[in-house]
Amino acid sequence: MDKKYTAILGGNPSKGARSPVLWNAVYKYTNSKTRMIPIDIKKKHIKKKFFDLKRDKNFLGGAVTMPYKETLAKLLGKNLSKEAKRIMAINCIFRKGKNLFGMNTDGEAAVKVFLSKFKSQKNKNILIIGLGGAGKAVSTYFCSKLLKNNKIYVSNRSIDKKSFSKKIKAKWIDYSDIEKKIEIFDIIINCTLIGFQSNKMTPLKEKSIQKIKKKSIIYDIIYQPKHTKLIQLARKYNLKYSNGLEMNREQAVIAFKYVNKTNISKDKIRQIMKKL
Repeated sequence: MDKKYTAILGGNPSKGARSPVLWNAVYKYTNSKTRMIPIDIKKKHIKKKFFDLKRDKNFLGGAVTMPYKETLAKLLGKNLSKEAKRIMAINCIFRKGKNLFGMNTDGEAAVKVFLSKFKSQKNKNILIIGLGGAGKAVSTYFCSKLLKNNKIYVSNRSIDKKSFSKKIKAKWIDYSDIEKKIEIFDIIINCTLIGFQSNKMTPLKEKSIQKIKKKSIIYDIIYQPKHTKLIQLARKYNLKYSNGLEMNREQAVIAFKYVNKTNISKDKIRQIMKKL
C-alpha cells in the first residue's frame, strides 16, 4: 500500500469534516492509493504536530480547519501564498520539497459560488459578519472582486479586528450596531461559527431579519447543517439565500489540485465531488 497520505487538521475533524469524503472519492476515481485522514489535535499539541508532519516525507499536505487556520499561518512564517499573507489564515497546506506552504482557498471559493448563483452585483451594501480565518478570507476576496462597485462593511465581536477592515479597505461596523442598521444592507454574509452544527442559533435575531429588504441575499458559509437557523429564517421571510455547501466543495476542488499535483482537471474533480 502507498504510504503517501493527506490529512485535514483541526480540533475535531473526525466528527463530520467533509474533506476526507470529497478527496477520497477523487483518489478512488484515479486509482490512487493515497487517502485523506482526519487528525484531531489539541491546542497544546498543534506546534509539535506541525513539525512532525513537516518531517514526514509521506505527508503531502491537506486541509486546515478550525481552530488552527491562523495558528498554522504563523507557524509557516514566510511560506504563504500572496493572499494568505494578507489574510494570515490558511485552510490548505501543500509540500514543496522539504518545506510546507500554506494558502487559502475559502475566499476564492466563496466569491466564485456567490457570483455563479447571484451574478454580478452593483451599488449594493454588503455586510460580512465574522473575521476569523474563513471570515478574513471571504472578506478579502469580496473586497478584491466587488469593492469597486459596492460598499462592503465588516464586523466582528472583538474590536481588535477593526484594523483588518482598513487593510482590505472595507468599512467597519460595530457588532452591536448591526441590528440598528440592518435595513441598509442588500447582502449579508455570515462567516461566524454561530449556527455551526446547530439549527437553533443565529447571528441575527428574527426581528432583525424581518426588517431586511425583501430583495436582499443571505449567504451563510456554514454547511452543517444545510439549513441553519439563519437560512430557515431567510426562507421564512422569502429572502434569497445560499448555504456554504457549494463553497465547501469548491474550496476542496481548488485545494486538491494544489496538494496533489495531479493531471486531472478541476472540472473533473468538481464533477466527482458534486456526486457526494
